[in-house]
Amino acid sequence: MSDTVPSFLRGLYAGAIHDARLLPFPPALDRRDAGEARTVTRVIRELRGLVGDVIDSAAMDEAEAIPEPVIEAFGRIGLLGLGIPREYGGLGLSHTGYAKVFGALAQIDASLSVLVGVHCGLGSKSIVLFGSDAQKARYLPQLATGAMLAAYALSEPETGSDAQHIVSRAEPDGAGGWRIHGRKIWIGLGARAGVITTFAQTPVERRGERVMRPTAFLVHPDDPGFEVVGTYRKLGIRASSQAELAYHGVAVPADRVLGPVGKGFAVAVHVLNAGRLTLAAGCTNGAKALLGEFTRYAAQRVQFGRPLADFEITQRKAASLAADIYAADAMLGLLAAAMDRPGEDCAMEAATAKVFASELLWRAADELVQLAGGRGYVKPHPYERWLRDARINRIFEGANEILRLFIALNGIEGPAERLTAIGGAFRTPLKSWGVVAEFAAERVKAVFGASDRFDVSLHPRLAAHVEYFEKHVTELKVAVEAAVMKHRTQILERQFVLERLAEMGIQLFSTAAVLSRTQALLEAHGEADAARELQLCDLYCVESGRRFRTARLALDAREEDVDERRRGVAGLLREAGGWWVADALLPDEGVPDARTDAERAFGGASVPTRAP
Repeated sequence: MSDTVPSFLRGLYAGAIHDARLLPFPPALDRRDAGEARTVTRVIRELRGLVGDVIDSAAMDEAEAIPEPVIEAFGRIGLLGLGIPREYGGLGLSHTGYAKVFGALAQIDASLSVLVGVHCGLGSKSIVLFGSDAQKARYLPQLATGAMLAAYALSEPETGSDAQHIVSRAEPDGAGGWRIHGRKIWIGLGARAGVITTFAQTPVERRGERVMRPTAFLVHPDDPGFEVVGTYRKLGIRASSQAELAYHGVAVPADRVLGPVGKGFAVAVHVLNAGRLTLAAGCTNGAKALLGEFTRYAAQRVQFGRPLADFEITQRKAASLAADIYAADAMLGLLAAAMDRPGEDCAMEAATAKVFASELLWRAADELVQLAGGRGYVKPHPYERWLRDARINRIFEGANEILRLFIALNGIEGPAERLTAIGGAFRTPLKSWGVVAEFAAERVKAVFGASDRFDVSLHPRLAAHVEYFEKHVTELKVAVEAAVMKHRTQILERQFVLERLAEMGIQLFSTAAVLSRTQALLEAHGEADAARELQLCDLYCVESGRRFRTARLALDAREEDVDERRRGVAGLLREAGGWWVADALLPDEGVPDARTDAERAFGGASVPTRAP
């Protein structure tokens, strides 16, 4: 068995609480590495000093471009070498340090966050993790200063970012090199990068058979056959650049293969896991900034003779956002520290933090626009831009719907394999899902050395929350086993069920993070001095518990009837090609009665309540 430390969240799906993964809450960076903390503080201070004179977000949004002086300034202060080792001219920050800087950048400008995220977190990161010594020496010094930018070309028109099933091909050229054919879309910095990590299927030998497996290559924009087809105009993050790329037999020499041939999937997985941490950090800190603006606006804006902050509806929105930010911040603390330790299995936690924080940021931006009313919808006020910029995060680094399936399917994999009624029949179809096979599972370890109760004592002030948390862990285990036994291998297609199981896991991990963080504050400051944080903890645990309960109750038999109706209505829409009911005010002239068409599609019989 490998030395990988078991995932805390994976254990929860098996009814196991791994206290050591949760407690004590990791100390802040200045207590773990004072030198790195000083570097991080310096970079953030110099970054903020660029706002106004160098960084003009409104102007960049209008121009749909990032000026070269911004990139030059970023290179000068070290922002383009955050994760590049010091020996190559970078800052060599830990995951924690990187996340802190990225969060500060996200509070300033979303498009600039995309620039740094693509260059540092994807393009440069892939070379840092998998590059040969020669490749690192060749590229990293230039990438650290911004003399060269890096891009990361994975997504394709046919398969999105599913690294296992990309259709781009690379064939041996007979002289040790390769020729790449294919197309890539949505590639950040694709039109201006000097080196582009590109993924393509390559022929390899596996158990005596010739099969196709992904490989990563380092492509240059001046390679013959490489084409920037065009760039996209977008809803938000308009200053950032995303391009469509074409590879017309691009010749790549052997010394530009990144990592082993046929092991490109490992490159993609490791890079994307780190990217989800930084995206969660950006969203969490962006939400903090938006909540600050929400609070100030509500206090200043007077309606009906009173500040908006006096109204309970405003208070409900602000309090809920604050509690969720407290939870997101706590998850970041746990996740960043875990990723800084070698051998941690935290891909599920990274996906959870990304889903939670990206949806939190969207809600914060939407509530701020709503609070601002007409001002929220028009320029030159920044609110509409903040809303547009926030939307992409639910798609970046894996769409949230896919990540929910990823969380649920990986969570239930261990329990499913232990149930003899399913046995080995479950494993084969599960492994066929690229979203599940994203990392090496440590299924057995998920339950070793842990129970469904905390083995350490938490502060008495948290006792009620701990009691509910332990109860919910047991309920999740029972729900998982019931779902697997009921649906067996068909659970792969029961996405209504998987969504609810994922939601239960998300709520449990976020609550666990809140308990751990609050326990640390109580130990450090005492109950009186941590009173404000305790209010956030209390509110979050109650609201999260209610969300958990809603998801759990939706798994019972009564909800199956509703699910059947959902399938039925979806089937009707698909058959009719959209809305089919005649307009209630006046049927549109020349539009056929789609209800009749739908009935005709079912052979003249009445329309069924379930799609065929």
